[in-house]
Amino acid sequence: MIEAPIKTSSGGTDVFYGKEGPTEKQRIFRDAHHKYKLFGGGVGGGKTYALCAEGLRLSMMFPGNRGFLGRHEAEAFRKTTLVTLLNLIADMEQETGQRIIAHNGHNQTKKEIVLVNGSAIIYGGLGGREDMDRIKSLEIGFFCVDEASETVHEVINMLKARLRWKLPGGQYPRFFGLFASNPEPGWLKNTFVVPQQQGVPLDDHLFVQSLLKDNPWLPPEYLANLRRDNPESWVRRYIDGSWDAVEGQVWPDFDFQTHVLPNDECPVEIPYPIKGTHTVLGSLDHGQTNPTCFLGMYIDQDENILVYDEYYKKGLVSDHVLNIEEQFDLSSMEELVADPSIWDKNREKDGMEWSVADEYDERGIYLTKANNSREAGWNRVGEYFRPDKDHFHPFMEKKGSPRIFISKRCRNLLTEIPEYIWKKTSDTSANPKEEARKLNDHACDALRYGVMTRSSPYEQKRNDDAPVGSFNWIIKQRGNGIKKGRLVNR
Repeated sequence: MIEAPIKTSSGGTDVFYGKEGPTEKQRIFRDAHHKYKLFGGGVGGGKTYALCAEGLRLSMMFPGNRGFLGRHEAEAFRKTTLVTLLNLIADMEQETGQRIIAHNGHNQTKKEIVLVNGSAIIYGGLGGREDMDRIKSLEIGFFCVDEASETVHEVINMLKARLRWKLPGGQYPRFFGLFASNPEPGWLKNTFVVPQQQGVPLDDHLFVQSLLKDNPWLPPEYLANLRRDNPESWVRRYIDGSWDAVEGQVWPDFDFQTHVLPNDECPVEIPYPIKGTHTVLGSLDHGQTNPTCFLGMYIDQDENILVYDEYYKKGLVSDHVLNIEEQFDLSSMEELVADPSIWDKNREKDGMEWSVADEYDERGIYLTKANNSREAGWNRVGEYFRPDKDHFHPFMEKKGSPRIFISKRCRNLLTEIPEYIWKKTSDTSANPKEEARKLNDHACDALRYGVMTRSSPYEQKRNDDAPVGSFNWIIKQRGNGIKKGRLVNR
């Protein structure tokens, strides 16, 4: 815990967090020594309060320190974050009987608060040209950015470059960059949340998830009323704190804690397939200037799809073949599917028309054309993501499971899925044509090709429920040959 030279209340409470003290999640954020820390989650989790408290603590801990506290829009900062900071200072002064702000220490014109120990908190916006010019001239010991997802990454990099303030005695303070934000897509998620979810956090970075339920100081009916009065997508993002709940998602049922293994509830890593015991597939989305993605997946006895690894790189076909053959046992794969467009004869070799598929074939990877019906593919993948109340989880004796699971090894696929959204359309007809946005979708396309080798799980379910002697029952019996194995015995 970072200590500051200011006494606590008579009850021993950390007065930087008011009379009640910090919540458990605020303690974690407070005590962590990572240089860059994100306190994020849903509304009402105490994010802004924690940000102000830690900025104030760093100012009191190092006399003569200098820090910046800001938000993208200056007016939004003035109406929200600044109010929280000033209220916190007033509460501390009342609780401890000590003055925090120096006499005439708050200069609203300069947007600066000078404290009794000589430290200064500079504050303001981050989104204007004047704001950027101001940041470029700063030297600071820490910065705190509220609703950091609103701010472009270039501005954050500029703030990081200003962490070089020297204290009056010639020493350097401990440098920190602190962030608070609701769940939003973008650089903040990709810097803090996704790497930590995948078990590979960036060095000296920490994400602390704080949800409304983690804050014991809110009114009793506050949480229940928000769940009742808001749409499901809003609840998923701002109450449940899902960083994957992006508006307009193609696959809105995707949830990191459900579909990605291992997770908090199921600590099992998806094993690599054992040759001869599962139906193993490979799916390829070839990129010319974009990355090429190859996914390995297999089907268990209960028709669950388990995506166990990915290859994702830019380069030449020769490089892709070498790397894919090294990473995957292609001899175990019953089918390798790829985007049909790579069969187009749009190049020439030795005076003959040539295709990308020909090049893969020449180098020993024999592909077949995937079903590239996009609308059907989007729907099919969505069906496998959707939880089914009657379906058992492949690793737990639990109903209500989806039918597709993805290993944390598939980092690019897991980055793309939450941000794979529908393209905005100007079509005002009753049934406008839906089209997914073509941006960073290479792994999503490969997933779609692989899933389209399987029939609809709901068609399978209709066959499973078919009366004895019916056509669907007969079809089912014909398909009930040798069982290729299962992941758990039930």
